[in-house]
Parts: sequence; structure tokens; C-alpha cells
Amino acid sequence: MEKPLLLYIFVFHWHLLNALFTVEAPQSLYTVEYGSNVTMECTFPVNGQLKFKDLSVSWEKKDEFRKDVYVLLKGEEDFNSQHSDFKGRIKLLKEKLNFGQSVLQITDVKVSDAGFYRCLIDYRGADYKMISLKVKAPYRTINQGVVSTGDKEWKLTCQSEGYPKAEVIWQNGGYQDLTDKANTSYKTGNDQLYRVTSTLKIKSKADEIFHCTFWNKELQENISAILYVADSAEDILWTKNRRFVGAILIVTALFGSVLLFMLCIGKELYKNEDERDCRGASFEEEELQYKQIEKT
Repeated sequence: MEKPLLLYIFVFHWHLLNALFTVEAPQSLYTVEYGSNVTMECTFPVNGQLKFKDLSVSWEKKDEFRKDVYVLLKGEEDFNSQHSDFKGRIKLLKEKLNFGQSVLQITDVKVSDAGFYRCLIDYRGADYKMISLKVKAPYRTINQGVVSTGDKEWKLTCQSEGYPKAEVIWQNGGYQDLTDKANTSYKTGNDQLYRVTSTLKIKSKADEIFHCTFWNKELQENISAILYVADSAEDILWTKNRRFVGAILIVTALFGSVLLFMLCIGKELYKNEDERDCRGASFEEEELQYKQIEKT
């Protein structure tokens, strides 16, 4: 009867001591863009000068299976247990530990990094806090396509990539909802980003506009693009006219070049003729002067 009582007293006092050692998380949720860096932090009491040999720090990611992100065991870093998902991308700012701060940096954030992390500190007591990390990849660029498929029929396409999954909303120039008439597909690659392709087939008159909007409900973000439907006949006519005008300009340029060349040749010949006339006149004047000298 004596042993169970002593065990109860020990467990009671151990929990009491741990209650005095509390780990805090200044920020419980971090949201970061895909491909950027993030710094997460938890704090713990030091009470004087920190003794590294007594300190153990563990950052873990709580997936279906636990993944070791970073381990500091009794003042020594242990990378042997680090999960391959985090190799070469993790750093703990050890200089911050002196101030009771466990600051973890993750570089080149991936979609798979999203989830819950546990920051556990063992130093004259033990405690932990859970921190959530969200990763987003905004749908910033929309690739567009407008193709005529027949008599006033058009195939409109919008493509983009991001994370999380986005809904694509279609509207005409009067903002009438056409989403039900569109076909939207989703694909994911190794980076886990969503490649979203949405196609709308519709009859339309010329010079009409349509809107496609990628709506990311989880992040409350959207990006839109405007697609223009032009009259293909007018485009062909304009192309032919442009070619005709181009041909005229080329012929005119050639004719002008020939005319300019002829003028330059004529001017050169005229110049040479003048020079010969001038030389003839000079010779005759010299001969007259010579005859006048002989007479005198």
C-alpha cells in the first residue's frame, strides 16, 4: 500500500513542476507563399544563463506519420533522424535559444510543408505547443485561347496554376453566369500545384467579350481575364488589305529608288559636261591672249 502512495505523490509533484515550465507560441498560424521562406517560433523559460547540455529541442510535423523536422539533443544537433522531406531546408537559430526562443526556418516552402508542427522543449521541465502552417500559391497568370469552331461558334479556354484548388467562373459581357456551360479539369504534378484548365464552348456574335475568374475560396482571392471574340471574316479581309497595301508600298519604294538613281546619274553627267565646257573656254581664252601678245 505504501508503494502506490509514493508513486502517486511523485507523479503529482512531477506534473506540478512541469506546470511551472510552459512553452508558448507567439503565433499559432503561419501562412506563406509557395517557394518562399518561413520562420516559426515557440518560447520557453530560461531563468538565468542557458546550459546547452541540459537543453533538448524537437520540431516535428504531425502528418499521417510523424516526421522529424529538427532535433537538438542535450545541446547537440542530430540530423540522422531528420525526415528526407526537410533535408537541406531547415535551420534553427541557436543564438536565439539563450533568450528562450526556439526559432525554426524553412526555406523554399513546398505545398507538402503545410500542416501541424509540434515544438517540444525539454529543459528543467518539458512542454510543447502546436503550430499550424498554411501554404498558398496564388493564381497570378491566366493563359487564354479563343478559337473559332464553325458558324459563329467559339471555344474559349483559360488555364492557370496555383494552390489550393480554385473554382473557375465564366461570365459574358453583361456578367451573366455561364459557368454551368463550361468544362473544368484539374491536374497535379510533383509540386502538388493544381493545373486548372477551363473551356467554354458557345455561340457568339462578333466583338463580344467574356470573363473567366479563378476563385480561391479558401484564401478568398480571385484573378480574372477578359477574352475577346472578333469576326474572323473581318480579320481575313484586314489581312488581305494589309498585304495589298504592303505590295503598293514595296512597288512605290522600288520606283522611287530607280527614279532617285536616274536623277543622281543625270546630275553627275551634267556636272562632267560643265567641267569640260569650262576647260574648253579656258583654253580658248589663253590662245587669244597669246595672239594679242604676238601682235604687239
